[in-house]
Amino acid sequence: MKNFPITLSIAGSDSGGGAGVQADLKTFSSLGTFGTTAFTCLTAQNPDGVTAIHEIPTSFIKAQLDAVLDYFPVSACKTGMLFSEEIIDAVWEMLKSKPDIKLVVDPVMIATSGAKLLKDDAITALREKLIPISSLITPNLDEAALLLGDTIAHHYELENSAKRLFDIFKVPVLLKGGHLPKATEAIDILFDGTSIYNFKKPFLKERNTHGTGCTFSSAITAYLAHGLSLPEAVGHAKEYIHNAIEDSIQTGPTTHLNHFPDN
Repeated sequence: MKNFPITLSIAGSDSGGGAGVQADLKTFSSLGTFGTTAFTCLTAQNPDGVTAIHEIPTSFIKAQLDAVLDYFPVSACKTGMLFSEEIIDAVWEMLKSKPDIKLVVDPVMIATSGAKLLKDDAITALREKLIPISSLITPNLDEAALLLGDTIAHHYELENSAKRLFDIFKVPVLLKGGHLPKATEAIDILFDGTSIYNFKKPFLKERNTHGTGCTFSSAITAYLAHGLSLPEAVGHAKEYIHNAIEDSIQTGPTTHLNHFPDN
């Protein structure tokens, strides 16, 4: 009998199947963990954009988390779309007493399509409550700019920006540089408070990258659940997301990440 580590996704749905909880579960399964979930929002979306968001009541979010955490020995957890201050408060209340669970916070604020996925009043709760109890935060450039109050326009700014984020929040930071203009490489910088780690892969053009942020953070979560160190988990997850993009599958008018690239 196989003994899979337990992972947990606390995030929104994607009816198109490419991002959110759906992407997390595919990633968890692909990487040999047993995925559990707590939905925070339901979205109507596809790779072209988000057309509707239904916020789930916090009482039901707590009920989902109670059901999972009371039964399963969760090793690692990731958060994605949290949407509101009330949801962040509810998640923080449930997780702050679980220091043994490795927590990856993907500070989802704006979808690639431009849709707003975090209310303005929620940013303070994210900064002051959830991020400080995390094992890692994984902002992209736009999210890092909101957290820093400053833009990041060049690759040579990544290391200093990651260090600045660590100085603010006192938790390890993976700053994702994939949105840098005219980039030929997808560069991500990890700063754990002591060392800087660079992760680079060729930038793959003409690929649909919908769901890459969710998939990357859930892959890190899965590798942490397997007991890898933080730099090892990020390195393996970087390889996984690159392969998932490179081996994209055709789904209707566009492509999607292949969450099972080895199959």
